[in-house]
Amino acid sequence: MRVRPQFEAALAVAREIKAHAPHCRVIFTVNEMKRLGRDAAELTALADHLTAHGLVLEMLAGPLQGMYDPSGPGRLLFGFFAAMAETERENIREATLEGLDAAARKGNHGG
Repeated sequence: MRVRPQFEAALAVAREIKAHAPHCRVIFTVNEMKRLGRDAAELTALADHLTAHGLVLEMLAGPLQGMYDPSGPGRLLFGFFAAMAETERENIREATLEGLDAAARKGNHGG
């Protein structure tokens, strides 16, 4: 897993709020699933971590827009869309590398 200081700080704040107000629902909001983690395993681990700490995951966009429910079909759908997000990320990375390679062959070196 990558070191993500701002993300870790946000998690720490959410856990601290939950610790001080265990009866309150604390919502950890991300724009979309693919911004939460880099691959399906990381996404699932982070969602499990949030659930284990009593935090609710909310996604503002994407196929699972809204509050994530880790029970029943919610977990299955999360796993499916996590795998899809990982595949999309890999496809984008491959296309970018191919484009950079093609540009380099033409003498253009992007950055």
